[in-house]
Amino acid sequence: MDLESIMTEHGLGSAAMSPCGIHVDEEGVWYYQGVEITRENIVQLFYENLHITSEGAFYVEWRGQRCALDSADTPFVIVDVQRTDPSKDGSEAILLSLRHLRVSEKLDPGTLYVGKDNVLYCRIRGGAFPARFSRPAYYRLAEWIEQDQDSGEFQLVLGGNHYLVACAEEQNEG
Repeated sequence: MDLESIMTEHGLGSAAMSPCGIHVDEEGVWYYQGVEITRENIVQLFYENLHITSEGAFYVEWRGQRCALDSADTPFVIVDVQRTDPSKDGSEAILLSLRHLRVSEKLDPGTLYVGKDNVLYCRIRGGAFPARFSRPAYYRLAEWIEQDQDSGEFQLVLGGNHYLVACAEEQNEG
């Protein structure tokens, strides 16, 4: 099974944006017509060619063809976080490990926000995509989050700086 055969089977051309049988569940597991896609090279191809519309809908565009995804949330799920050791200048970072992706991504702490059902998110790939924290990754990151005594707001403490963990409404305004 490859993207070309999926798109051909569903009659999708370059302008089409109708569903093509691909679903991504809340944990970032990919399915085709209800069967889990286990070939990592296929999932990698989908991620490499993944796009998002201004309305927040995900689709894969490959070889001039578009395939609309049925995504329960975001296809990007953070499964682990690692805090780097402070460098000589005191700077440190948090590296995100995402399901199915081989390369870690550096957290932009200014993009953290709490969404529906108190799920923690951030933006990745230069702010282009939302990524959802899995429970284990959330609990690990929570070790570095403090509540401000005066405002009651939650903040990530990193490299001596405090980064607000926004609510979804605040994130949408920015």
